[in-house]
Amino acid sequence: MAQTYYAGSVTSQTIDYDDPSTPQQMADHGVLKRQYLDYLSMKNLEILEQQNSRRYYHGVQYTKDQIKVLNKRKQPVVTYNRIGRKINALIGLLERQKQDPRAFPRTPNSEDGAEIATAVLRYICDEQNWSTKSPICGSFGAVDGLGGVEIILTQGDTGDVDIGIEPVDPSSFFYDPRSLKPDFSDARYMGIGKWSDVDAAITLFPDKEAEIQAATETGAELTSNPDSDIKWVTGGDGSRRIRIIDHWYIKNGEWYWCIYTGSLILREGKSYLKDEKGRTMCKYIMYSANIDQDGDRYGFVRNMRSSQDEVNQRRSKALHTLNSRRVIVEKGSVDDVEQVRREAARPDGVIEVSPGTTPPTFDDAARGQELQGHLAFLEDAKNEIENYGFNPALIGQGVQDMSGRAIQLQQQAGIAELGPYMLAFKGFKIRTYRAIWCAAQEHWTSERWIRVTDDQKMAQFFTINKLSVDPATGLPTLVNALGALDVDIIIDEGPDEINMQGDAYDTLTAMARSGQPVPPEVLIELSPLVGSVKQRVLSMIDQAKQQAAQPNPLQVAQAQEQLKVTTATATLRNAQAQKALSEAANPRQQGAPSDLDVVRSVAEIRNTNAQTAKTLADARKSDVEAQLKPIQAANEAARTRQQAQSNLT
Repeated sequence: MAQTYYAGSVTSQTIDYDDPSTPQQMADHGVLKRQYLDYLSMKNLEILEQQNSRRYYHGVQYTKDQIKVLNKRKQPVVTYNRIGRKINALIGLLERQKQDPRAFPRTPNSEDGAEIATAVLRYICDEQNWSTKSPICGSFGAVDGLGGVEIILTQGDTGDVDIGIEPVDPSSFFYDPRSLKPDFSDARYMGIGKWSDVDAAITLFPDKEAEIQAATETGAELTSNPDSDIKWVTGGDGSRRIRIIDHWYIKNGEWYWCIYTGSLILREGKSYLKDEKGRTMCKYIMYSANIDQDGDRYGFVRNMRSSQDEVNQRRSKALHTLNSRRVIVEKGSVDDVEQVRREAARPDGVIEVSPGTTPPTFDDAARGQELQGHLAFLEDAKNEIENYGFNPALIGQGVQDMSGRAIQLQQQAGIAELGPYMLAFKGFKIRTYRAIWCAAQEHWTSERWIRVTDDQKMAQFFTINKLSVDPATGLPTLVNALGALDVDIIIDEGPDEINMQGDAYDTLTAMARSGQPVPPEVLIELSPLVGSVKQRVLSMIDQAKQQAAQPNPLQVAQAQEQLKVTTATATLRNAQAQKALSEAANPRQQGAPSDLDVVRSVAEIRNTNAQTAKTLADARKSDVEAQLKPIQAANEAARTRQQAQSNLT
């Protein structure tokens, strides 16, 4: 019996538990529990830093003790959350530079398959609302220092499973503490742990109802105690809860999963995901922003926390200084010193002194110098945060009086400072696209319609895994079978070179710009356009050449009319020459031409005949060339495409 279950928001997957090939009791509960506890103990400082970073991002930047001291001083609690603004600007930058997934073929014969893979990837991303989930993953990486997604398989309506993408909350994520790589490729286990109501857990695992009832409130040691969990678990609403762990681990070179509590295993199995080489893989696709010398992962908050504290504290101190006033009084000159202090701080305060005593004086000059010092350091702290990671020019701030080139240089410098984080996030997206494509190839076997959009923004559909009949053999065959496609998944990043074909295209483009003759067919053949667009453009060029090679009907009519005039002129001259010969042959006529006139007439007749023959020959030659031009143009286009394909191979 195939089941689909959810452990709170921990996991969801489909597996056949009645399959006799499924091994039983693959996991050692004690070993898995010890691995999770190792993470909690060895990564305690990292967990605490993540909690503190989340507080700073959300504006909770004072501790209870600090607030108590400030209230005792009657000093205002001031919070200017520049860290949150900086992180939000970074997420906005990621959104401005986001790219859609795109598949490129490994061989020229796989271009059609690459188009299908691109459509499938974008279909899954659109269906899972990836455009809103991707910024969440970026925010987790920037604040907590790590982020990622889990690939979820659920039973769909078409008979195949549906592929889901869900962001992973870093507060519930755990991993192998020995892992030091940004992409967690060296981690031998990872997973998430969350609290669940007992009733929800029983609904998900009905066959374990008795064990779950007995395990209520167990597993409290399996928690990293994030603020949200502490508030939820100790809320006092009377609900019975249980801690559930979704643990993925490597055993004998293969990935396995196990869902357990503090005292029992609920479900387990072998990974249902495979990579492009057929090896099992983990469903968690994670990345980290930075890794320090101790192997702890951290985000942008660590390097901005000190400056943020200085901004808050100096601004608070400056306000307190403005609202206070130092008073110098002679002992015994006033009756109540505290009343003098209060009246001196008021803008309309009145201070009474005893007759004959020295009136109090105010240390306003020293207070002004102190205030100026606080404001100067406050400005330095603000600039430190503003210029950290990326400069304001990258988001269009402070560039009103700059030239275009100056703005471009500043923005390039700002992106360069974000290099490690941007590269890590880009690699995470590529690995996510590879994972969902491999999942589609593995689990999508039924016929399915995919929606695509062409250049005219018109909705179109095509089918994958369609059962048809091979016209050559008459046997059933699959059309657009995903499992048979061989493509390489990368993200289109604009000027970056995709492969050798892109390099050749850029080289030829530079040659064309310099004035060297490069056939447009070659540029189109090597361009990064999809195969169907290339074919349409090349067909349009061939049609234009054929139309240009065909003779203009007006020019043909003019040539025929000129030929008629030339023929008539030649006929007239021939008749005149014949008449002259006839008159020369009859000497009895008066005014007969001389022998010299006869010779001249004969010469003119021969010259006219020669010109007539040449005109007729030129007309026939023009007609033949007009008929041959379309054929020659088609042959030349075919040779050019064949040469371009041979160069690529």
